[in-house]
Amino acid sequence: MTMHEQFQQAPSGEADIPAATHVVYGPEKAFSAINAEIDALGATSVFLITGRSLGGSALVARFKEVLGARLCGHYGLMGEHSPRSIVVAAARRATAAGADLLVGIGGGSTIIGTKGVALVMAEGEDLDKLRAIYDYKTQKITVPRLTGKKPPVIAIPTTLTSGEFSSAMGIRDDATGAKDIFIDPAVVPRTVILDPVMTTATPARLWASTGVKALQNGIERYYARNANPFIEGLCLEAIRNVFRYLERSLQNPEDMDARGRLQFLNWMTAFGAGKGGIGLGHGICHQLGAVSGISHGISGCIVLPHMMRFNRAVTLRRQRDIAHAIGYDGPEATDEELSVWAEAQVRNLVARLGLPSRLREAEVKSDDLPKVAELTLRDRTLSPTPRPPVDAQEILGLLEEMY
Repeated sequence: MTMHEQFQQAPSGEADIPAATHVVYGPEKAFSAINAEIDALGATSVFLITGRSLGGSALVARFKEVLGARLCGHYGLMGEHSPRSIVVAAARRATAAGADLLVGIGGGSTIIGTKGVALVMAEGEDLDKLRAIYDYKTQKITVPRLTGKKPPVIAIPTTLTSGEFSSAMGIRDDATGAKDIFIDPAVVPRTVILDPVMTTATPARLWASTGVKALQNGIERYYARNANPFIEGLCLEAIRNVFRYLERSLQNPEDMDARGRLQFLNWMTAFGAGKGGIGLGHGICHQLGAVSGISHGISGCIVLPHMMRFNRAVTLRRQRDIAHAIGYDGPEATDEELSVWAEAQVRNLVARLGLPSRLREAEVKSDDLPKVAELTLRDRTLSPTPRPPVDAQEILGLLEEMY
């Protein structure tokens, strides 16, 4: 092998490392550590953001008690897929309250919505000027330069969605029905508190589906074109641990070890986001959510096995590795056979969890599929997908297979 050939085979590229500066983890840490984290960030007026399901819960009531006089307000109406109108309304409330720090408690939509509130507070309400634009034909992503000073964010996630470790935000445009992507490193939470106790209020179905979304993160990031050896190791360990701990955490909701380890594997998958997103499957899930209202966890259950099959021809070696991470210990098999086995294990996991495997089971309307396909082609997560779709018609064909 010539030196030139060796250079071509060696890993080469760039990687973005999410900028969360501090992670606190362990049972009850959300309550025992929050005030010290606020002090460390030099804040005095804390604005709390939650979704509707947590808004009046005992957990939030306890948080308000712990925060005491430094709590300047609470917005408890963050909606699924972080709609623009709600993000803007929350930003207005936080600004009027004089907030100098935001705390987001909840699932992915709440954490992403909280980052969106920080964005709007600093950059204004004209979100069309702030969003990232992806041109599928040129594969170019244009990200506006955002220079406003954002209030720091503390994120306390209650599901497995990894938005707390990302600079990206998917915010639904109420007018167009599309999920637009915004990218700003300044909104990455300065502190993330991974407290498994905070997940016990999450309904079992939601927890299970976000576990599958974490699996989707790991698989799509492992075989993305912009993966690197560092990402590969993290993603394989994350894939392995989904199969080790997700069902265990559901069988015994008080198993803080299983829930805590799931939170960690979710963190592992966040390191694979890279510069351009992670894959076609995520783009489809984004736009299914925006158009049809389906959660990313549920759409991931449906989309992931189809994406593994769609990408099989160009990711055989990668899917072989995924099979071994899941736990294949059978006789010697070809990469093709291992890939088919890995897909079957994902389908079987979804079935054991009692989650939908077809879009129709999730009450997606067939009439929505053409719009989802068109919007997906503009989703910036397609950038590193291993097998780019030819056009929106090919995506529509995939959606029809999923239906």
